[in-house]
Amino acid sequence: MQISAEIRWFWPREAPAGLQEWFTSASAHRCPAGGGQPRVDAYLRDPAQRELGIKLREGKGVEVKGLITVLWTTLSADPFVGPIEIWAKWNSKALSLNETMTLKTTKTRWLRKFDTAGADAREIPLDAKEQPAAGASLPALGCNVELTRVEVDAETWWTLSFEAFGKPTTVENDLRASAAALAARRPPSLGTGSVESYAAWLSRYQTPAQV
Repeated sequence: MQISAEIRWFWPREAPAGLQEWFTSASAHRCPAGGGQPRVDAYLRDPAQRELGIKLREGKGVEVKGLITVLWTTLSADPFVGPIEIWAKWNSKALSLNETMTLKTTKTRWLRKFDTAGADAREIPLDAKEQPAAGASLPALGCNVELTRVEVDAETWWTLSFEAFGKPTTVENDLRASAAALAARRPPSLGTGSVESYAAWLSRYQTPAQV
């Protein structure tokens, strides 16, 4: 089981002005964002479910993710402001999903990864496969920050998220430290995006598939 602290924003059609350019810029962050390669994820359709997500991730088997709690304190690192959620995640290659009960999404994700084991959050440069560049290693305590274009049911959405990983006792502070580090890099306004999890966002598409 993996425990994470998370916050996520969604926007229909287009990302806020300047967000993609800022997020992927090497000059704004001293290194380019990793990733940028498309992949297909299939989510289980579960009407009215906003606290549990089950997906088949391309090349990695089935992932089950459940909401544990919403913290009473909010993230406040302008423009990254909103409620922090605590999630648990399990991965299984033995589980399978019936294709007729899933919703397919095509994602193009850009990723930044922070090591939060030290006094300050330190970014780890990533390559196009989202792996540490220049011989760096993956951190035990840290935070993934992703900007993703999602195509689903002939619609395009953009989503930005922080997902801190590591110890249950540290993930909240790991997220806050990473958000503070990015807030210092002069990000653009996030506009009027909705703050919600993937499970909550996907509930609008949970009409049973026609078979």
